[in-house]
Amino acid sequence: MSNPGGKLKGRGRMILWISVGLVVALFAFRIWRVSSKESYASISSIQQTEGKPVEVTKVSRGNLETWMSLSGTVEGSFQYPVISTNSIAVTGVAKKEGDRVKAGDVLIRLEKGAPNPMLLSYNRSLALYEDARADAERMRALYKEGAVSKQALDKAELALAVAKGDLANAREGTNLVATHAGVVTSVLVKEGEMANAYAPLMWIARTDSVKVSFEAGSGQAVDLKAGQKALWSSGAGGDSGTGALSRIDLSADPESHLVKGEALFPNKAGRLIPGSVVSFKVLSGERMGVIRVPVECLVERSGATIMFAVEAAKGDTLVARQRVVTMGLRTPDEVEILSGLAEGDRVVRFGQTLLEDGDRVKIVRGGEAPAR
Repeated sequence: MSNPGGKLKGRGRMILWISVGLVVALFAFRIWRVSSKESYASISSIQQTEGKPVEVTKVSRGNLETWMSLSGTVEGSFQYPVISTNSIAVTGVAKKEGDRVKAGDVLIRLEKGAPNPMLLSYNRSLALYEDARADAERMRALYKEGAVSKQALDKAELALAVAKGDLANAREGTNLVATHAGVVTSVLVKEGEMANAYAPLMWIARTDSVKVSFEAGSGQAVDLKAGQKALWSSGAGGDSGTGALSRIDLSADPESHLVKGEALFPNKAGRLIPGSVVSFKVLSGERMGVIRVPVECLVERSGATIMFAVEAAKGDTLVARQRVVTMGLRTPDEVEILSGLAEGDRVVRFGQTLLEDGDRVKIVRGGEAPAR
């Protein structure tokens, strides 16, 4: 059988324990409130007596630089295409991408027996040259014996010179050579293919100096101009070099809204390879001998930029005075101050978020108190 009396007794004990728990919790909450008020009152009274703790720094004069990070594609400072004046078959490609070449090196060989609409074919030019050379040698021998006139000899010599020039032209039409030293940056034809007349078959670039073509946002381009110092660096190998910004367009691309530009870098060691992407930075701003402070000193309030200068009051008391400042050049670490502070002033670097104008402060780091 069930025991109604036992159940009632169990519920009574539960209610009793809940009541005791609530009383204890209420008592603990009241103690915590009193303790918190006393603690807060203690901190507040200490700050009123000794001042709010702050770290200060001295306003100094020095130089500021701002650098803009960019990246672009390396190109030879001077590039030229290798072309054929005729549509003719390619019989050989002597150089590949990345090869260094000298002026006169054979780059591409073309079909020698194919007819040339502007010049004679190489084989025919060679045959005519050999015939003219033999004829000239025969006329020289006859002239020595007095068998032919000087006019006949001169005619044979002229024919030889013409045949020699035709052979040279035909050779140039079948062996395409480098006109300047450089590096092969691209090969656009293969052996067995047809070389289209006046179409680039290969590109050669001088690499003793290179240009880096880049694109910058319109906001970045405002601070860029030709002549600015540029530094490239390679994170992997630690290589670096100094150059200059050589060109920046006056208008942005209507579709991408980016502004194109170029930077020039010496490259005698050949560390910048045409076709590769390189990161570099440009000296976009520079100020010499200006008043400057760390950016941590800045506070934005009510739409104005302010700082707190620490000044001496009565006796040894130090107070924070709000200063509205005008800024100039700003770097990630420091900012130029055009007005509102003077060299030698001490400003709050940390702890200013809790300050109001006239608050008493205590310097915990940053040097001695300023003189009155």
